[in-house]
Amino acid sequence: MKYRESQLDKDLRKWFQNDNSCANLKSISISKGSIRALSELLIQISYPITAIAGKNGSGKSTILALACCAFHNESKFSIPGKTRNYYTYADFFIQHKEEIPPQGIEIFYGIFHNNWTPTKVVPEGVGLAYQKRSKTKGGKWNDYALRVNRNVVFIGIGRIVPHSEKSQSKSYNRYFKDSELKGWEDKVKDSVGYILRKSYDSFKIARHTKYRLPIAKTNEITYSGFNMGAGENALFEIFTTVHSCPPGTLFVIDEIELGLHVEAQKRFISKLKELCLEKKAQIVCTTHSKEIFECLPEEARLFIERINNKTLVTQGISPEFAFHKLSAENHQELDIFVEDDVANSLITHAIPAEIRARCNIETIGSATALCVQLAALYNRKTKKKTLILFDADQKALENNNRNHTKNTSQKPDEKFEEWFNKHIVYLPGNTWPEAWILQKSKESIHALAENLNISPDNLSDILEAGEKAGKHNEFYEIGKLVGLNRDLCLNNFSLHITRSHKADFEPIIKKITEILKV
Repeated sequence: MKYRESQLDKDLRKWFQNDNSCANLKSISISKGSIRALSELLIQISYPITAIAGKNGSGKSTILALACCAFHNESKFSIPGKTRNYYTYADFFIQHKEEIPPQGIEIFYGIFHNNWTPTKVVPEGVGLAYQKRSKTKGGKWNDYALRVNRNVVFIGIGRIVPHSEKSQSKSYNRYFKDSELKGWEDKVKDSVGYILRKSYDSFKIARHTKYRLPIAKTNEITYSGFNMGAGENALFEIFTTVHSCPPGTLFVIDEIELGLHVEAQKRFISKLKELCLEKKAQIVCTTHSKEIFECLPEEARLFIERINNKTLVTQGISPEFAFHKLSAENHQELDIFVEDDVANSLITHAIPAEIRARCNIETIGSATALCVQLAALYNRKTKKKTLILFDADQKALENNNRNHTKNTSQKPDEKFEEWFNKHIVYLPGNTWPEAWILQKSKESIHALAENLNISPDNLSDILEAGEKAGKHNEFYEIGKLVGLNRDLCLNNFSLHITRSHKADFEPIIKKITEILKV
């Protein structure tokens, strides 16, 4: 399903794209060399929460490490549980004596900042500029002291280890003492209570040296982290960390959903969005959860994979396709990749059953994501039959999509253009699919009205209301007016259109048939 953006999403994006006071991290790129599983890549960030998925060994954790090393923490800031108040590459990239350390690497960070030293790129010292970190053979990482000042905190998977299993917690269990209240304790308990659907009477932190222990009270019963579940411990740790840090902090979180059931994950992301706006915070995290992806806008989702020893980054990928890639391969003869569920619904209804049974139709997420997957297909030189179905409004952008696919591919040969053309096709029309469906619906409004058990005049008014709802919101609005949820409404319209306007789909069906014959 197409992600439906909320007002909170819009507010977050507006803040993140326009506020340069927090030195927001806008991109990470490896321009030369490789580090662990990562080779040359570019990650662009346009939303304050970025979630990264991928198979084990794809390089997700390495990206988190790179994010941690983008900045230099302020001198007065202390990282919870850490002696030094900033991160270096040595904190994450540790080698045994038999291992070869990373070398010959260039990493660029794009930072939106208001305190640059004036240059030609930022003559007034304000805007988007780049810092380079590099490591030559046998040398050290350069210029830590020149990093932009911004507080960064890494929250690892150790947060879900019960205190009863932590040696330091067990050793010091009698030494933990209540720390001075900071004023944010109620915010922590309210956030955790909202996520877990649990009412807390109070919450506080007990400390011993650099270690801390959560203590909560509910239904007049007081208990500590020694007797909390993994998810509860993790949430108290995360929200204590977030609320105890100053505004503008970058939080880097490994496997963000750990310890939480599905519904709790959704409420967790909702609460984090509110906190990002309130505290001007940025979050970069990894996940193995489809639900986490579903709670975030397209540009906030990254999928990392290794193909022929090259890192491929797909941005704007759909949750369904991302987590299908993490599961077993399908066994259909032909993969058909589409942008969204509207295209999926149309092509599913348009293809005859005997052909449909031989096809696997996957929703990818955006035209750019389709290009990346097309490039991956080219790089693999796989014999698996695949067809990319672009929305009709991408016809005008075919050169851009071809060039993006070509640039993402590895050493495309002189037959690339021919190969590209064989693997793409377009939905009917010249606009986005919802708009085309409504246009065609007006041409056959009486039959559609009969199918929906509504008068043609009423349906005509409803179609107008759908068009006014805005791009990709059409079937939410129409569904409300005809008494169906958005998916059922889309299904009814798709079935009607593919039956009433079969000729429009003949070029697609012809191409699919030709591919299956090969």
